[in-house]
Amino acid sequence: MFGNLDAGGKTSKYRSIESAAKDYAVSDLCKLFAVSKSGYYAFLKRKGVERDQAAKELIQKVYERYNGVLGYSRIQLFLLQDHGVWMNHKKVLRIMQDLGIRSRIRRKHRCNYVSSEGGRVTKNILKRDFKADAPNPKWVTDITQYRVGEKWLYLSAVKDLFNITKLSLIK
Repeated sequence: MFGNLDAGGKTSKYRSIESAAKDYAVSDLCKLFAVSKSGYYAFLKRKGVERDQAAKELIQKVYERYNGVLGYSRIQLFLLQDHGVWMNHKKVLRIMQDLGIRSRIRRKHRCNYVSSEGGRVTKNILKRDFKADAPNPKWVTDITQYRVGEKWLYLSAVKDLFNITKLSLIK
């Protein structure tokens, strides 16, 4: 009926006693599971009180504020920064598991095609000669992309190589 009586912690033993208490005497069940009666009754008293309710609400609040992308270690950090509450990372992980919340993993963008570089590569006109004798004969540009939240922002700068002045910034 009970399987391996030594398996599991005391909590699982107390739950087994609780389920079988209507058919058997509690004292006999406590002897069978090798736990004290006082421990079993203390378990029944504790069971009604919701453990870590305030911590669960705080973790849920931080999780929702950051759209569910944070894992337990970052939630621990933001609990301290935003709310001034220090909590052990293992406790944060346990509560997240109790609440059934998990971080959304952001996948890195990977190129999934092979480009034909023949038509895309331009001629190397400068040939690494980045000095100009007069303004305007040599302009260079670069484009950089930044990920901000779920969107990409692009920044392109155009420079004159004569005096390295920025001619234009395009956002």
